[in-house]
Formats: sequence, structure tokens, C-alpha cells
Amino acid sequence: MKLRFFSSLIFLVAVANSCTDDFLTKHPLDSPASSQFFSNEKELTMAINSAYRTLYWLSGDNVPNQLFLDGATDLVWIRGAYVDMQVIQSGQFTPQTTMFNSTWSFYYQAISRCNNILDNMHRAQGRVSETFYQQIEAQARFLRAYAYHYLVNLYGDVPLVTSMLELDEAQMPKTARATVVEQMLADLDFAAAHLPDAWTGSDEGRITRGAALSLKARTALYEGLFKTAASAAGEVIASDIYSIYPDYGNLFKYAGEHSQEAILNMPFLLEVQAVQTPRYLGTRSAPGYSVIVPTQTMVDRYQATDGKQIDESAVYDASNPYDNRDPRLDQSILRPGMWYNGYLFQTHPDARTTERNVGGVISTVNNLEVTNAYATFTGYIWKKYFDEADLPANVTRSTLDFMLIRYAEVLLTYAEAKIELNQIDQTVVDAINAVRQRPSVNMPAATLSLTQEELRQLVRYERTVELAGEGFRLFDIRRWRIAEQVLPGNMLGRRTKEHWYDPVVPSFNAAGKPVYNNETTIFQVISTNIFDASKNYLWPIPQREIDLNGELVQNDGY
Repeated sequence: MKLRFFSSLIFLVAVANSCTDDFLTKHPLDSPASSQFFSNEKELTMAINSAYRTLYWLSGDNVPNQLFLDGATDLVWIRGAYVDMQVIQSGQFTPQTTMFNSTWSFYYQAISRCNNILDNMHRAQGRVSETFYQQIEAQARFLRAYAYHYLVNLYGDVPLVTSMLELDEAQMPKTARATVVEQMLADLDFAAAHLPDAWTGSDEGRITRGAALSLKARTALYEGLFKTAASAAGEVIASDIYSIYPDYGNLFKYAGEHSQEAILNMPFLLEVQAVQTPRYLGTRSAPGYSVIVPTQTMVDRYQATDGKQIDESAVYDASNPYDNRDPRLDQSILRPGMWYNGYLFQTHPDARTTERNVGGVISTVNNLEVTNAYATFTGYIWKKYFDEADLPANVTRSTLDFMLIRYAEVLLTYAEAKIELNQIDQTVVDAINAVRQRPSVNMPAATLSLTQEELRQLVRYERTVELAGEGFRLFDIRRWRIAEQVLPGNMLGRRTKEHWYDPVVPSFNAAGKPVYNNETTIFQVISTNIFDASKNYLWPIPQREIDLNGELVQNDGY
């Protein structure tokens, strides 16, 4: 699938240069002119392939920004100044913060690319089949909705642009979020009506009807349109096209790359687009930078195997804190005492050497996870999207696909929407259990005996651990209005040497955040988070955009 999809994307750079600069009046000698483009099947294919590039929201170091985005929450800590996440997490950002401007610019450029196709594709009418024509329009409208998905959830009200603008039209005010969402849902309805359930041949990997319905369900859920969310997610479930991959740990490795759980991927291929994901996630011995790391808060959120929080569980042993835990803990996170890539992962400050296993021969080697000053500050590493197959040669050129939409999210969307509607039936617990009882996980089942509030908290738990590190957390804590309960406070690093082995059992606040007695004695404090509920539920509009567009009004409080 990956090779076929990328064979259809090789024109990206040429198309981007040839069909988006409408202000040029000269016809370039080496590529078709804008005034003559979009007039046949080949040109429309090139144009939509170029628009697919807008799915690649990558950092300057070629890492999917969704991996960084959880760094603005309680679950992930980002070392240093990478994409400004530590600045955002600590509440020290301003409208001039680079990440705000780069994100805004990226997605409005994406919208412009889609609008260029939609405005000009009429030139091909009568020259291509109606089915092909509608499929091009459907893909462009999906990609436009996908771009607005990030804009409205990060910034709130934003200008709604549905056609190419002349210079004198560029001064425009924000549009009410609800109006933008109406356009998104209309675009996704069109996409769902005109896209196939699956593509074949060189078109494999393109946006499908299932992807359109899944994004519609996500959009509606985030807006509190629970009936619409449940209906759209229900259509995906009823299609019987997708299924849960049995092995959660391998789902985010090459082994699970094209499973039936993947609905829409961000694909990678050497010599076209590779990523440095292993470098930024990986251990120092990988060799990686250990930049994007899970927090102690993340680790302690995983339930015990009896389905209870660790402060309530009879099977949790604080002296052996990783035993009897939700299996997704060990499948998601590399923690002390585990082997990875032939190394025994140890983070105790005295463990300046560790063991290396090469072909069954054990040797003692320098432990970079302790001796390197920039090893993981929390003592943990993500295993999701960190595949040993990339080590060591491909840490800067991984081709492991990143899933933008997967079936587990759709199931949890369906369950949450039905719970919020108080339409709790067997389909709700079945959806939760399909995720929660994945064969490699097999946590205690949800049942109809649970109350609406108990099911609400269970589905929120599932979203927290199931989707951790995938870029959903910021949007979830905002729409659940719990950000002020989970974000403020110290970010805890490795334990202090004197208290390394102390049994610690946190309590949990109403939003599920672990609370530790004497935390500054037991843990090193690596940063402090601030969240101002009066304004921080939205990012500020980039100051550059305010300066350029006199009609834009800054978000409240900035």
C-alpha cells in the first residue's frame, strides 16, 4: 500500500509550484500555467496529490507534530525548546510564540491549496467522468475540513475561507466557530457520499468514505453534537470494514502498519518523505535524543489489572509498581527494568553501566541513559512509534507510518456520544470492550450495570491511555473542561536517589490526576505548569496575523 500510494505522490513538488501561484501572469516554460491547469484527469490527479501534502503536519525536524502536541498536556514532557511545547505547558507563551504562527500558516496554506482545486476544477467538467470529478472534489473538501479541525480546536473562531481570495479580500474577520463547523460537516458529508469504501491499485491509501465519516464523528463529538457523532461513528462500525488489531504494542510498529485498524495514515517512504521520529522518541543508546517522553502522571494513570485506580486496587503493590497493571503500560512505555534493542533500560543514578545482549552474549557497557546529560528527564521512553527495526541506522529516516485516524478512536467516540446522550445500551459497552479487551490488553469488561457517570469516567480513561501520545489529549481536556484540574503544578522527573525505592501511592483528584505527598522530596521537579482558565482554553491568534489583517480580533485575555 505504501509504495503504491507514494507512486501517486511523486508530482507533489512540481504541482505545488505550478498550480498554486495564481498571481503569476507568465506561463512557466517547465510546468503548466495556472490559467490552463485542472483541465483533465492527469492534472486533477496531480493537484489532489499535492493537496495530500497538507496531511503532513511535521516539525522542522520532520517529526509529526501530533507527537509533540501532547507535550502541551499533563501526559508528555518535551525537553528544551522544541516546537515551543514547554513554553506552552508552562503558560509562558505570547501571541508571538512561533508554534502558534507556524500552525496557523500551515493550515491556512492547506485550505488555500484545497480551495484552488475547488475553484478551478470546473475546467475539467465534460472531460472527465462524473465519478472521478466528484471524487477529486470529495478529497479536496475532506482535506479542507481536516485543516479547519485543527484551527477551530486550537484557536476557536477563525476566518472561514472557502474560495481563493484576491488581495483586497484578505482583510476579513473571524467567523463563529459554529459556522465553520457547519461547513466542515457539509464538506465531510459530501466526501462520505462520493468516496469509495476502499481504493485499489495505485490509489490505495487515499481518503475513504470511512475516513470522512470518522472525521465527521470526531468533529461532532468535539462540538458536543453527540447525536451526529454517534450516527457517523455508528456508520463506520456498521460498515464492518475495520477491526481492532489484536496486539496493541505492535500496532504502532511496522508489524501493525497497515492493519484493519488504520483508517487514514500519514505514510512515509525513503527518498520521498522520511521522519526522525525514532531520534526524538528514542533512548540515548538508540541513538536518540529522548525529547518526547511520558510523564510520571501518565505512568500512574494506568489502572491495575482489576480495573481500579492504583490507590484503590488490592492487586497494586507500590514496591513493585509496574506489576499487575493495564498491559498497555508496558506496551506503550519503556520503563526501568525492561530490555530494548539489546540494552537493559535502567535509570537509577548509580547505574552508570548496564547490560548489553548481542546474540545471547551479555556484556557490561556504559549506560547512556544515566551518563548522558540529556537522557530522558522523566525516566521513561515512549515505545509507541519507536520500533527497534529503525535502530540504529534509520533513527533519522524512519518510514513508519503515523495513524491519523484509527478504529479504536471511532469506537470510543461512539461510546462517549451515546453515554452523553444517556442512550446506554449493549452497543455502548461493546464499543468500549472492543478497545479495552483487545487480546493483548484484556482489561475487565464494561457492563450495563455501570452508571452513566461511571461509564463516562471509563471512556475518558480509555481515551487517556489508549490514545496517549497520539495528539488527542489537549483537545480532550479542553472539551471536558478539566484542563485547570490536570495541567497546573510541577512536572515530575526521575526520583531522587535517596527516595528511589520508596513505595509511593498517589491519590487522584476528581479529574484523575495523581497527587503525591512530599512530591518535591521524592521526585526531581523538571518544570512547572501554569494554566489560566480565563484564557488558556484557546491559543492566541498569532500576532503576525493580527498585524496583517486589521479585521482580526485577538482571543480574550491575550
